[in-house]
Amino acid sequence: MPSELMLSRGEPCINCGVQVGEEHAAGCLETHCPRTGLPQTSCPGRHGHSGGGVWTGLLPGEGAAVAFGWFAALRPGQGWVPVAPRTDAVDYGTDYMPDFNRVFSQARWDQAAQRWVKPPAPGESRPHSAPPHE
Repeated sequence: MPSELMLSRGEPCINCGVQVGEEHAAGCLETHCPRTGLPQTSCPGRHGHSGGGVWTGLLPGEGAAVAFGWFAALRPGQGWVPVAPRTDAVDYGTDYMPDFNRVFSQARWDQAAQRWVKPPAPGESRPHSAPPHE
C-alpha cells in the first residue's frame, strides 16, 4: 500500500522550512490547531496558538487520511471524488491525493490524544485511530 512511501518523505516544512523532527517556527501555519485538529491556516477559533509543534513531514490530516485509506481523485466535471487507495501510486500528484476534506468533515479530533479518529463503520462499536505521529 502506498502509505509507507508517503509517510517517509522527510521533506522540510513548506512554510517555515524546519526539518522532520524539529519544532515549527513561531507563527508557522503548517501545523494543526491543538483544540480542533484543523490546519492553523483554516482554524476558525484562533485559540491563541501561533505555530509550534513538531514537524512530522505530513500536513495536518494527511497521516489520518492515509491510515484510514481515504484518497480522492480529480475527475473532470466532478471535482475531487473519494476513491480507493491506488497500489500503483508512489506519491501524490495533481489528480490523486489523501482526502483531507473527508478527514476534516467525517473524522473526529481527539484533543487529548492529539489525533484524528475514524468514525465507526455501520455495525462497529469502536472507532479506529490514526497513527500516533498524526
